[in-house]
Amino acid sequence: MASIIWQFFVAPIIGLLLGGFPTSFIVCKLVKGIDPREFGSGSVSTRNAIRATGVWWGMLVGGTDLVKGAAACAIVEYALARNHPHLDYLVVLTALAAVAGHCWMPYLGFKGGKGLATMAGTLMFFYWPIGPLIFPLLIVLLSRFSGYSGVGSGWGVSLISPVFFILDLIGPGTQIIQIFPHSYLVDGSGYGIPFTVLYSFGILAIILLRYIPEFKKIRSGEAKIWTTLKPDDVMK
Repeated sequence: MASIIWQFFVAPIIGLLLGGFPTSFIVCKLVKGIDPREFGSGSVSTRNAIRATGVWWGMLVGGTDLVKGAAACAIVEYALARNHPHLDYLVVLTALAAVAGHCWMPYLGFKGGKGLATMAGTLMFFYWPIGPLIFPLLIVLLSRFSGYSGVGSGWGVSLISPVFFILDLIGPGTQIIQIFPHSYLVDGSGYGIPFTVLYSFGILAIILLRYIPEFKKIRSGEAKIWTTLKPDDVMK
């Protein structure tokens, strides 16, 4: 019994420590000598790194934050718990911990980013086209439609659940199964209870909690409306 349980403690720690790696802080400090917590939005994120260091360094930050989400899940699935009977739950806990670790980085006094890049990394691990392609596009479109990045991000995260469910139902017996390396995700059952509910509702709770300050700005009229921004200013 103990040989099955200990991974449930170690997996989220791996997610927290990797997800909390302060990429934006390190890049901003090395390139410009700036602490992102005291600059721009105060977020240790890709967008704030772009404000501080420029687009190319900011893209490096975003790419690294994406990779650390995928890496945490990969370490748990392929190294820590390859033959674990509850591998899907372990990977979900790792993914949630990685995103939470990015939002509240243990290395920086629990200050962090918004979690979207690291979430995209976990999505890339599960279904690679969703993470770096579909999810960012969805966030941008919904942010433009709603007028606010916080609202768009919340809607984008909430729509991941039905996307997972649909892909699982149509996956078996089709060519689409070839791009899904995890058999516990695409089995034709919809996996609504064990995976979609835990991941999607957990990740939505984390992102919404992290966006509370922005929602307060929207309510007070301080937030910038995306439709008033020029294309070059969207990431800034």
